[in-house]
Parts: sequence; structure tokens; C-alpha cells
Amino acid sequence: METRIVHDIATNDKPIKKILVMRLQAGGDVLITLPYLQDLRNKLEADVQIDFLTRKETESVPRALTIFHKVYSLGGGRNTKVQFLSFLLFLPQLFFKKYDVLIDLQNHKLSKWIRLLLRVKTYALFDKNSPIYAGDRNKNTINVLDLAEVKFSILNSFKVIDERKLFEKFNLTREQKYIVINPAGAFENRNWPLDNYVSFCEIWNQQVDPNTKFLILGIDQIKDKSLYLISKLGNQLINLVGQTEMIEAIHLLRYAKLVLSEDSGLLHASYTVGTPTVGILGATRNDWTNPKLPHTYFFNSSDMPCGDCMLEQCKFDEVKCLARVTPQAVLDASVRLLVKTNQC
Repeated sequence: METRIVHDIATNDKPIKKILVMRLQAGGDVLITLPYLQDLRNKLEADVQIDFLTRKETESVPRALTIFHKVYSLGGGRNTKVQFLSFLLFLPQLFFKKYDVLIDLQNHKLSKWIRLLLRVKTYALFDKNSPIYAGDRNKNTINVLDLAEVKFSILNSFKVIDERKLFEKFNLTREQKYIVINPAGAFENRNWPLDNYVSFCEIWNQQVDPNTKFLILGIDQIKDKSLYLISKLGNQLINLVGQTEMIEAIHLLRYAKLVLSEDSGLLHASYTVGTPTVGILGATRNDWTNPKLPHTYFFNSSDMPCGDCMLEQCKFDEVKCLARVTPQAVLDASVRLLVKTNQC
């Protein structure tokens, strides 16, 4: 197990006042860290500063929270060399902050160089390899430092916004019940057929609530999918693809009745903010991805001989792990989840 502490914090006479946390990966990976860092913030003394280092593409949500004293963001996209050059601009400022603790939730070559250059003696490293949910590995990385015993807490440390204006901006109302559908898996083995989403929405309105509206959010990469779904569902579906900033999408997720999603950043965002979430993972590793929280239910392939394969294309004529997930099965699981969470 890679999660470890370097330099026993208990032997350090200096009180812990400044903590730097690093997570430099994709948006969903950053989101998974936040419930545990929120819990850490809530359990530490008020004068302890927690700073966060991430990428520019993923900075909007951390900046919208009251958890962090300061958020630093690296340019360069996913180019490690350019990220490092971007970090060098921050190096003097970060170095002279003299952090007492560094929590490295990335644990790769760049984060190692950052640790070395900042010369923080006490740090903990994220476990990249254990077959457990990524959030639990974030939790273990923090807890090994013995600063506080943290756990998942529904993310609610948002700076105040005008929610009325947010809903008006997208012609939505707080009174309407919305279900978010998110066909945003990165490749074939994560893509539940679009016609299954159509059937799910239709039978939901037939069997559960005819007044429900469906909402599709997300990035421009799923624009063609959203247009197809609109062509089938008409005014049952509200299309906001490419229209929201990430933080705006997250605030809308907070008020959704349910989210149905493939493996993507929005999947992690929805359960992070406490919205009942049904995930369809396909080839994604269930052990790394499924949070198994009271307000989540994930269809996954871990029970199959070929399950959790992580392949982009299936070696069979049909994607077996997805083909067996029917719209009716998803609807039934959704209703059970909403009853369980007192939402239905």
C-alpha cells in the first residue's frame, strides 16, 4: 500500500498552521477529493490554512468553496513539462509560505518534483494502486497524517450565489422536478445506447411521474448525442450542453431529483453534492469508481468474467456489460434509490 507519511508529524514541535494539498488530474478526480478536504477543514482549528494546487481546467469548483485559503492553478493542460514551467512561476511564493504539511493526492513525477522543491518534510502520498474506491484512498492519505479522522461529507461549503438568477439564466424553475441524464462516457465500452436513455425517459413519465423534465448538461463533446436525444424526446428534454460553466452545472445538480450518468466528471459531481445518483459504468473498474454511498447505485461489470476490463472497445460483437442493462432495470433501480433516500 503506497499511502504513507514521511517524517512523523507527532514529533514535530511546531504547531500545524499551513497545509498544501495537490491534485492535478481531471475534473472528476479533483471533485472526489473535496468531500474529505471539507471534513478536514471542519475538524481543524479555524486558524489552520489549507491551500490547494490544481490545474486551470479544474480550478473553478475549488475556488467556489470556503474550504481553501488560497487556490493555485497550473497552466499547460495535460502537458507535464508545461505544467512544471507554470509551477516555477509559483515556486517562490509557495516556498516562502513554509508549509508544515503537504498532502499529495496526485503522486506522480510532477508532484514529486513539487514536493522536493518546496522542501516540506511532512507529507503523505496518494495510493495509486490499491483496488479500492479512489475516495477512500483520498481519505486514507489524509488520515495517515493523524491531523483529524476524516470521512466523506456531502459537499456544501459553497460560497453564496444568487440561485434565483442561476435558474433564470437557463430558463429553469426551482419548483420543477428535473432528472439529469449524462451520456458522457469517454469511449464505446462506457456508452449506454442513446435509445436506452430515450426509453428510460419515456417509461419514467409513463410509470412514475408524467410531469418530470429531463436535463442534459456537459461539454461540447456530447453535443451530437444531445441533439439526437432532443430529436426523440422533444420538449421533455432541456438541452444545456455547452452552455454552463462547471460550477454552474454543479449548482444545478444540487437541485436535481436524480442523476443518471455514465463514467464522467459529472457522475462524480452529482454524488459529491448529495444528489441521488445512478451510474452505468460498463468497462470501468467498479472497485476504483463506485463510492457505494447511501444515495448511489452503480450498474457495473465486476461480476462478469470479462468485467472491469477498462478496454475502449469490446472484444465481443456487443458490449455485453452494457447490453444487459435495460431501461426498465435502470428505472427500477432509480425508484428504489429515491425511496431509500426519501426522495420519492
